[in-house]
Amino acid sequence: MISSAPAKVILFGEHAVVYGEPAIAVAINLRTTVMFERDVDYSVNGLPLIDKYHRYIKKAIDLIWDGEPLKITTASAVPSASGMGSSASITIAVVAGLLGMKNEAEEEKIAKTGFEVEYQTQGRASPIDTSTVTHGKGILVSNKKMDNFLWDVAKGETRWFIHHIEVPRLKLVVGFSGIKGHTPEMVEKVRRFYMWNSFARDVIKEIGKITMEVIKPLEEEDYVKIGEYMNKNNKLLTILGVSHPMLKKMIDVSLKHSYGAKITGAGGGGCMIALTDEQDEVVKEIEEVGGKAYKVEIAEQGYTIDTQI
Repeated sequence: MISSAPAKVILFGEHAVVYGEPAIAVAINLRTTVMFERDVDYSVNGLPLIDKYHRYIKKAIDLIWDGEPLKITTASAVPSASGMGSSASITIAVVAGLLGMKNEAEEEKIAKTGFEVEYQTQGRASPIDTSTVTHGKGILVSNKKMDNFLWDVAKGETRWFIHHIEVPRLKLVVGFSGIKGHTPEMVEKVRRFYMWNSFARDVIKEIGKITMEVIKPLEEEDYVKIGEYMNKNNKLLTILGVSHPMLKKMIDVSLKHSYGAKITGAGGGGCMIALTDEQDEVVKEIEEVGGKAYKVEIAEQGYTIDTQI
């Protein structure tokens, strides 16, 4: 069996989603593929399955699989610790394959199980990444049920409502700083600012407001307006202190050929995204200042399962 899942980027709402504000994320056409074959012992890419190196795969097996050992082979175009959801991509690809072999593969179950794998592995997690790479296209996460509701995910007292959202075939460039982001550190940094400063709380609310306001421009394919909202969101993220000199450099040069550009993910390193009709020019600009650039588009397909093997 072969299964796969895409990467993702957050278009709007990172950090604010932690405080109950909405966020919009989209799947992108960089994918992780996993092949499963029955074997006498567990292995991953020819090496023994070890929790230290294969945490997400091992946790998924522990939660799902009760069959014979598996030889697992993975291949991924998603750079790790970059803000593009590499852990969610491998997690959902593995979960989809394991559930597929048990004839239990269903979108909501894959998304919820994938979230549980990430939560138990990381000690904390939001379902935005796992839901996006499961569903494909675009999703809106909010703290209340709205139109185009897909499923909800609950953990303790927190409940997230996942919705489908119509997004055009955006042409994006993802600029990777080469600096691995440290999500827990960035989340804690924002939390301290949020707890002690009412201005930070206002910034978080403004990010949530922008996220809801951009839904109509997305549906209407108004790239100019979408870009304006991206720039506003980025300024607010910078105020929260999650930018980085390399991210700023890549964003600044991208804007010469883009409708808008912003940090995506936790910040402090990782990636930025630019919305553009001139992907090649933006790639050149980013790489000239030392970043690694990826031309991407929205992935219509979320997880896939191929049972030919």
